[in-house]
Amino acid sequence: MPRFFDDYSNTYLTHDSAAGRKQQRRGWKFRENFKLHYEKNLGEWRSGPMGLAAAQQAYIRANPEVPPLPPGWREEDDLVTRAKFYINDETDERTWVRPGFTPPPAGGVGGPRNMGMMG
Repeated sequence: MPRFFDDYSNTYLTHDSAAGRKQQRRGWKFRENFKLHYEKNLGEWRSGPMGLAAAQQAYIRANPEVPPLPPGWREEDDLVTRAKFYINDETDERTWVRPGFTPPPAGGVGGPRNMGMMG
């Protein structure tokens, strides 16, 4: 009989049945491991590399004056990540990237500072 591997606690259940999995998922240890698993992944996502969506979110938080959304798009708030996402009402497309807007490059007007050796 194959055993059921539980990703959240990194253990195998002794019985691979729906009732066994249901009982295991009701336990306090499973709930705690589940919470820790997703908190870790959420932290990795928040501190991850700056992609276009993350750069846009940071720019919009710092500068609330951004161009309006194209027709047919609306903005919603994600309750978990506290970030904005965008929905196209015509196609029901959802995206983290604000349509029609690219933030300016990092470093502002002057660009990155020259860190070369002086002399």
